[in-house]
Amino acid sequence: MLLQQLELLRQVVLTRIADVDVRQLHTLVDAPSTGTWLAAQQTSVTRTEVALARRLTSFPELAAAVDDGHLCVAVAAKVAAALVKVRPYVDRPDGLIDGQPAEPTVQAVVMDGVLGLICEARGAMSDSDPLLEGLHEALAAVAESGAAQLQRLTAGFVLLARHLEPHAVPAALDQLVDALLPNQLERRAREGHDARGFRMRLKDDGSGWLVTRGDLDLECGELLSTVLSAELAVDADGPADTSAFEQARQAGWQPGDELPAGCSAPRSLDQRRHDALRNGLRRYLDSGVAGLRDKVAPHLSVTVGIDALADRPGARPPVAASGARLPRSLVRTWWCDSSVTRFVLSLGRRVLEVSHTERTLKAHERRAKRIETGGRCQGAGCRRGPGDRLVPHHADPWARHGTTSLGDTVLLCEATHHDLHSGGHTIRLKDGRRLGPDGWVSAVAS
Repeated sequence: MLLQQLELLRQVVLTRIADVDVRQLHTLVDAPSTGTWLAAQQTSVTRTEVALARRLTSFPELAAAVDDGHLCVAVAAKVAAALVKVRPYVDRPDGLIDGQPAEPTVQAVVMDGVLGLICEARGAMSDSDPLLEGLHEALAAVAESGAAQLQRLTAGFVLLARHLEPHAVPAALDQLVDALLPNQLERRAREGHDARGFRMRLKDDGSGWLVTRGDLDLECGELLSTVLSAELAVDADGPADTSAFEQARQAGWQPGDELPAGCSAPRSLDQRRHDALRNGLRRYLDSGVAGLRDKVAPHLSVTVGIDALADRPGARPPVAASGARLPRSLVRTWWCDSSVTRFVLSLGRRVLEVSHTERTLKAHERRAKRIETGGRCQGAGCRRGPGDRLVPHHADPWARHGTTSLGDTVLLCEATHHDLHSGGHTIRLKDGRRLGPDGWVSAVAS
């Protein structure tokens, strides 16, 4: 109740700020701007909220969603920022959006982009799900309304934000913005490549090396991220770190505290990454391939739709395993000497069901599950996503049923998986289902 009242207060404050800005009331006290006037009042209002108050006057659909309580102020600020990015490129007389034909682009982003991201956030949806049918109808009405392009995009962005957890909204909006502005993504990638560089020197005291500059382009960063993830997964010292942290927690330790006396000091995440890089470099040198030509191509993982490969307007950008959004040109370069796995998805982003008697999901099934969920933990409220280690969990224990089903498996981060098994907790999934240590508590989405 207190949080609801606080949110209502924020909405009232935004309305008052907008009124001050529109009527230029700050000039009555000789303040050059609304932001300067607010700063002089020493209030808790941030410049982000001032910017949002101004922007809401330009986006009435977004303002209505805030007034109705469908979006909180923080999420509305993210939506407004995304709309500001695309506003200069839409409703142009040349009929283009960043070089793409405007109408097919808007149609694809509103119909395919928004719907696909909502389905991913819920861990895929059945084609007969009433929610999916309702979303499809609502988005179709928006796309075919004949309204201005910015107005249709605003309605689509608001609908997306209403169906995602707040922490997932920025990344989803970034994908839609890149779908609208693929040339801007290409430009940023080129600038990142031109700015690439790496410097290191031995410390003056000889205690180690110091990285004095480390600007990696998208490809080099993705290679490094893939190597580190692989090495972290097979780090022989990892179990000792986990055990040490568990011992510290049982003694009352919280992240940020000093470790209790008698507890062994586990490595920090930065230290684990450092050791993973060291182990990877050792493995590379031990393999004997250093300096050779015609080496095997790096094992990178990228999810890309056929529409993006075909340069269809409005297609969502390719997404790497780390969560990085990639320009299509880079993915087409990798495509030339890569192995490709093809997945056919339903309207609700559900991959064809596969069931077998092996204990764990096969490699292609794990990839299918990652595609369905966008590579994010399916636990409600969890922020872990692409780049984090996810555990395929059998909702109905394998020891009891002896089968592994793609549809009965959920992807959980290690912390949520630990809460479920070791903590004995019942958890809620993002699609509304509840899962306990012994299986489904309720199979019906709320």
